[in-house]
Order: sequence, then C-alpha cells, then structure tokens
Amino acid sequence: MGLLRTLKYILGPDDETHPAKQTRPSGKSAKPTATTKPAATTKSTRTARPAQRATQTQQRTKLRPQPLLPAERIEQARETIGAIEKHELSDEQVSAIAGAGHNTLVLAGAGTGKTTTIVGYIAWLLATNRATPEEILVLSFTRKSADDMSHRIMASTGKTIRACTFHSLGLEICRASTIAERPIIDGHASNGVIRATFERLLAQNINYRLLAFKLMSKELFGKYGRAAKNKDFQLPTDDYDFNQYKQSLIENAQTIIQHMRQNNIDVDGMRELNERRGGKHVGRNREMLQLVEPLYNAYLDNFRTTQGIDFPGMIIDAIRCVRRNDYRHPYKYVLIDEYQDMSRPRYELIRALREQSDFTLFCVGDDWQSIYRFAGSDIHLILDFAATWQPWGPTRMFQITTTRRFRQSLIEASGKFVMQDGNLYVKHLHNPSDKKDYSLKALGGATQEERFNAIVEQLRKLPKAASVLMLGRYRSDLNLLLRNDRDGLLQIDEHSSKITFLEKPDMDIEFMTAHKSKGLQRDFVFLLCCSGGLKGFPSAIPDEPLLGLLLPEVERMPHAEERRLFYVAMTRCKKKLFFVVDQTRPSRFMYELHDRICPNIFRGVKLPPQCPNCGEALRLRHAGSDPSRAFYGCTGFPNCRFTQQCK
Repeated sequence: MGLLRTLKYILGPDDETHPAKQTRPSGKSAKPTATTKPAATTKSTRTARPAQRATQTQQRTKLRPQPLLPAERIEQARETIGAIEKHELSDEQVSAIAGAGHNTLVLAGAGTGKTTTIVGYIAWLLATNRATPEEILVLSFTRKSADDMSHRIMASTGKTIRACTFHSLGLEICRASTIAERPIIDGHASNGVIRATFERLLAQNINYRLLAFKLMSKELFGKYGRAAKNKDFQLPTDDYDFNQYKQSLIENAQTIIQHMRQNNIDVDGMRELNERRGGKHVGRNREMLQLVEPLYNAYLDNFRTTQGIDFPGMIIDAIRCVRRNDYRHPYKYVLIDEYQDMSRPRYELIRALREQSDFTLFCVGDDWQSIYRFAGSDIHLILDFAATWQPWGPTRMFQITTTRRFRQSLIEASGKFVMQDGNLYVKHLHNPSDKKDYSLKALGGATQEERFNAIVEQLRKLPKAASVLMLGRYRSDLNLLLRNDRDGLLQIDEHSSKITFLEKPDMDIEFMTAHKSKGLQRDFVFLLCCSGGLKGFPSAIPDEPLLGLLLPEVERMPHAEERRLFYVAMTRCKKKLFFVVDQTRPSRFMYELHDRICPNIFRGVKLPPQCPNCGEALRLRHAGSDPSRAFYGCTGFPNCRFTQQCK
C-alpha cells in the first residue's frame, strides 16, 4: 500500500547502520540543522506599510477621476504629441497626458491602450522640453515588456529612453557601489542548494524527516479521508501522493526563503512576526520555520561563500545603496507600467529615490487586474495611491475607458462581475464601434466526457483559421482535454501546450493558465475550469500560513483576487467566450453570472441548487439505501455540513 511505504520511507529501515539511526540527536532540546548556524544576521523587521496603516484607522478615500480637459486644450496637446504608433490618441489619453500632475495615476482598463499612453506621455515631455531623454525612466515588471516599451518609444519618438525592470535598476544601483564587483547568484543554483540540503536532511536526520512528514500528513491523510467516503475509493498503490506533497513542501520552503530575502527579514524576525500575527497557525508556523531554518542557513552560507548579489535581495541592496548615497539618480520623470503589480520593496526603492531627489511620478495600471499577491504584489498601493504618495504632494487620477479589444456584451458582463467587489475603483468601459451582441456562452456537462464533447462541437463551428485559448486555473485543467479525447481528435504537446484540432489543422489553439494569459488576446476563449471544489475557480487551496505572514494582507472580501483573476481570463477574448461548466459542481462564479449578470447565456445549462452557507453546489443524496429519504447535501462536505430536505 502507498501509505505503508510512505511511513516506511519516513521512519526508515530497522538497520542500525542507516544514516537516520546514526545521526539521530539525543536529548529533548536537539534540533535538526543542516550545518552549524552561521553568524547571526542583523535582526530585521518588515517593510513599513503606510498605506495599510492608514486604512486600518480610517475609511479609504478613493481618488475621483479628473474630468476631460477642455476641447481646445485637447486639440492643442494632440497636435503637439502627434500620432502615436500611427494612431491619434483618444480624448481620455490626451487629458491624462497633458493634465498630469506631480503624482499621477492613470487607470486604464483591459485593452484601452496603457502602453500607448506611456509612449504618448514621453512624446509630450520631449516635445514640450520638460525633460531630456536622459532624465526619463520607465519601469516595468518583466524584461519582455521593458524591451517592448523601448522599441515602441524609439519608433514613435526617435529617442532612446531608459526602460527596464525594477531588478535591472537595482543591479545598476548596486554596481555604482562596492557591490559592483560581486557576481549575480544564479537563482536555479540557489534553489538547488536548498533542495540538496532538504534531501540530505531527510536522508540523514530522523527528527527532520518526522517533522517533514508531520507537515505533510494533514494534507496527505486528509485527502484520503475525504476520498474514502466515496464507494469506489481504493488506497493508492504507489507513493505518488507522498512525492507530490514532498515537492509542494520544498517549493513552499524555497518561496518562503525568497520572500524573507525580499522583505529583509531573518529567522528571528520571522519568529517574532509569527508570535504577533500567526493567530491560529502559530504552532504550525513554528514547525514550518523549524523545517525552513536549516535551509535558510544553507542559502546564506552559499550567499556568503560566493559573495554575490542574490536576485531576491537585490532590491533591498539597492535601497541601502541609495540611502548611503552610493548612487545618485538623474531622473526628473519616472513612469511605472502595470502599477497594480507593485510590491512593498519596489515601493520602498521608489520612495528612497524620491527622498534623495524628488521627481514627477506617472503610473499606469488597472486595479481590476491585480493578480500577483503570491509574488508580493500589494493591491493597497494602487487603491490607496493618494495616501501612499501624499508626502510628495497632491495626486491626480485619470481613467481611460475606451477599448476596442472585445465586444460590448463581454465588457458589460465582465465589468458587472468584477465590480461586485466594492473596494475597487468604479470604471465603465465601452467599445464605441461595437454593436450590442452576445459574445458569451455557457457549455455544460455532468461528466468530463460531456464537457469535452461540448468543446469539440464548438470548435467545429469556429472559422478554420481562428485563434483559440483554452484557459485553466491550474495546469491540471488540461486533463479535461487529455483524458477524454477517445477518438483522437486533438494532438496536444504537453511541453508547449500547443493543441492541433485535426479536423481544422490551421486553427491556432493553445492551453495556458489564467495567470499566464494576462496581456494576451485571442479570437475565442474557452474557460475550462468553471467548477467548484479545492482546485476550482475560485481556488479553495489555502496559502501556506508561514508564507502568508510575508505576503500583503488578505483583503476582507472573500475570493477578491480570484475574482480579479477570473476577470482577466474573461477579457482575453476578442469575439466569443465559452464557459465550460461542471453541472454537478459549478463554480460559485457561475451562480453569480446566472443569477445576477447574464442569465441568458445559460440556455440549456441547468445549475444545481446552491448552498446558502458556503456558496458551493448542493447534490441530491439519500440516507442509507432508502430512496424515499432523499436530501440535498453540500458538495463542500466535510468543510461545510449544510443539508436541506427535499420538498
């Protein structure tokens, strides 16, 4: 049995010569460690959260959008700026550019031309002699987007403007100091050190092995406990699940260490943070920190041996360099693209630069598309923009709401859906050139095979050269296509996620997760993951509690970020969006769309009753074998035990 082998692996053989027997520490105070602990690092504390502190003590004051500039001024500014990428800027874009203040936030919805607005602002600065190219800096979050920005600025202005990522800026700053001679530590190598230390401790230290198993056991046995309630349940015959959770544990440890470096906090600081804010997870967090500590020490040992600059700590190093005046910036204007993805360390870097020598800040983003909390992004930095940058003067906010990316019916449905979260800015996107149409459709099925067949039926109706995205919440959602193609209709490259529909081989089809799809668009989109449950949409998989202490605070509205991620997935489509609905356990988001937003798209797709307690679906069940004793039970059982008698 898989579980018996798992226990045997954890406890090790009875042979007294086994490494676990040889290295087992004696005494109650013994702790598993990778090496002798290196010299203690300076005790550190988390980056300050001014915007969050403000919201804890007073009602958030939302910025009001500025009105359009007078028509005459818009025309004058448009003439000064000229065409950007062979197109005239809209009145909203020109107003944001020519009306910008010292701290400006431009809220630009999906497909409204965020990058074009940034290029237009730079053209305005150059044309009006407000700055030279050397006095302008554009910051983005990926190298690809920064390179794209550079090319587009050059094409429109003929000038070379510094456009880079925050880490590229951090490296430039570090190179201006004594850190310059230090090499950059490869992230894969650092993760390799962590993994190798973890594997060695599992093999050689029985206490560490027991600790790792204890941390995995709740998930491992909890899963089997839930599954055992099904009549077809069988114990697994291999160690797949143990290996899966072991992989998850080491990945969590690697992520925790990265965030510790990014937030400039050491193990002692984590202990203090856990005692203050760990809540019901204090005990579990202590155990996880005990597992992480020797891995963190091994990471630091490697860091000190190579005397390099590690990627997670690069922003912190850059902040120190700026505050020591090892680096003096030359900028009068700093522009930030995708501002909704800002993290606290990046905010602290911009703050340090402004404290050294102030500059005008021009930020473009969309709070509706803030989906990277797991990477440290803090939505409060955009929602509390005024409070965040108030020390540097008043702020202005503009909105760009005109989009031609997708159709009006999808604009309205996706907008109503995401604005169920009243903490977000209210925006009303529109497509002035589009007629009222119906660009959304629900495809239903009680089984995976039925849902697969519904997808194939729609593919047969699409143009033969159409571009198609199959979107999942997780990569495992691809299994809907992999496991149900009994007739061999699809060829799927699991490495590239490219899909060939053999009946229409010219059709461009690709699978990806909703996170990866951000910024992309295709003619047609299928959302494969409109289901409830642990790995449904919204996902019910909880954060690792210890990691949660290092991430921005969770929003009060349930599933707030999952809602924004679903919005991002909806708005990848230019022509038609298909929701692939599990009719036995639909996503709670499907109930929202069905009941309050666009019920007409569910023709032929019947949803089961919804649990009033947790929002999951109810399922018809019977007490014992008596069909006359029927009742509805929640599919969220055992987490939700709601039942309802049949009428």
